[in-house]
Amino acid sequence: MQLTGAQIIIECLKEQRTETLFGYPGGTVLSVYDALFERGKGIRHILTTHEQGAAHAADGYARATGKTGVCLVTSGPGATNLVTGIATAYMDSSPVVAITINVPVGNLGRDSFQEVDIAGITIPVTKHNFIVKDVSRLAESLRRAFRVAGSGRPGPVLVDIAKDVTESVCEYEPLGDITAGRELFEKKNVDKNEWTLMPGYKSTVGKIATAFLHSKRPVIVAGGGCIRSGAGRSLTLFAKEFGIPVVDTMMGRGAIPGSDPLSLGMGGEYGRPAAVYAMRHSDLILAVGCRFSDRLTGDNGEYMGECRIIHADIDKAELNKNVKADISLQSDADAFFKALLPVMKKRVIGRNTDYSKWRSALSDIKKRDGKLTDDMALTGDIAARIVGEMAGSDAVYVTEVGECQISAVNSINYDRPGSLITSGGLGTMGFGLGAAIGAKAGCPERTVINFAGDGSFRMNMSEIMTAVTNKLPIIEIVFDNGVLGMVRTMQKDRFSGHYIATDLDDSFSYAGIAGALKAKAFDCSDVKELRAAVLEALNDKDRNVCVIVCHLT
Repeated sequence: MQLTGAQIIIECLKEQRTETLFGYPGGTVLSVYDALFERGKGIRHILTTHEQGAAHAADGYARATGKTGVCLVTSGPGATNLVTGIATAYMDSSPVVAITINVPVGNLGRDSFQEVDIAGITIPVTKHNFIVKDVSRLAESLRRAFRVAGSGRPGPVLVDIAKDVTESVCEYEPLGDITAGRELFEKKNVDKNEWTLMPGYKSTVGKIATAFLHSKRPVIVAGGGCIRSGAGRSLTLFAKEFGIPVVDTMMGRGAIPGSDPLSLGMGGEYGRPAAVYAMRHSDLILAVGCRFSDRLTGDNGEYMGECRIIHADIDKAELNKNVKADISLQSDADAFFKALLPVMKKRVIGRNTDYSKWRSALSDIKKRDGKLTDDMALTGDIAARIVGEMAGSDAVYVTEVGECQISAVNSINYDRPGSLITSGGLGTMGFGLGAAIGAKAGCPERTVINFAGDGSFRMNMSEIMTAVTNKLPIIEIVFDNGVLGMVRTMQKDRFSGHYIATDLDDSFSYAGIAGALKAKAFDCSDVKELRAAVLEALNDKDRNVCVIVCHLT
């Protein structure tokens, strides 16, 4: 059939089973929006307040659903406003396809109005990008973009399309029913015999099993790759089979249930005491699906002890990049645990591999949180813990970046993969609210809660209007302490208390602003008020966006 390029874009999105599209219109992209109006049945478009919000929403949608998130914007500033969101998705391996419509082919390279080389700008922060100047190449470029975004180590892909391509006519042949990327949390029925080991892999798996025979204090470090590959069940089974404690990276929280006795919580600079101790005193670290970032290891390796290191990751480039491993293996995390388990059973069980003393030592260090009472001071940790206990394990928890992030990551037990959405790699303030909108759009049946500091809330509060307008009843928890908390702490510890540019004007009423944006707003100064506000928000039958401002002590 003969279709315009704009119509082909919409048909390709339908091919890929795109249900939700986040975007912002502008001059060059209007033909695509017109095609969406005419042919976009089954695709919900969500207009964000800012293009960056569209990128973050597509990212949050991808992380919550396991599908590929999609955003669509116009040229020039519309495209450049996506860059931070694309970089955030890239650092955290989130599958996103960003579609930008540039100026006509004849205007490229002439500093035309709203022209920008968005493909060149995003090369360092995309898995791949496409520049489409010929309508005959449009459909295959879009199809490849989705394949690349969702395959291997997931990540963002940019497709930049010249305006006249969207207006040109071409023969379009539909592919029919296809599988669009992989469902990140859908369990794969992979039997141990169905994973074909490449040459040398069998001997490597054998070496790993042997390493455990000589270990007295092993620990598993579970990274975001364990979430992305759907390895939660196989990781948990493996850890329980041999009684090996598990440390999460920030991106790996929820890979093993946080309430499991073997879970030590997050390791590294801002980690839990037992997790930090385990990494420093282990004699064998098995790291799977993590990249050994400086937040985990420390700038000079201060959070790593003297031990043997085994590293498995789907991305070969991550092996021996930040930390030199004794044994390294390129592998999908889920397939890795399924291949290693039967080998370990044959070689390890019953052969001097009792790790009970090691587990007991870690259990003694592991902090036991006391009972929450209404007379406690309202801190970020206490607030996050209250919200987590009241909302439960079925909720999706999203965070901004700063002290609010650390409180939420450490104070809540994440018992299911994908229940924590946070900017771990880039550390993007302003990420959380857009990501929460995307998560709620993708998982309308789940409670979605975003934790924000007052600094982050100032960056993205306009997206409250997006949530309200689109009837996406998220819950926003704002930690109001009048400062950029984490940065101010750095000034205190590293710069002799020279506080500059970290004090916020605390005379604004964030609850008042939220109310003006048509959200249901609460002001809380103590634990009792917070409990009441959270209970009302969780039980709200009118599908209100709820903003709960916690005035921290």
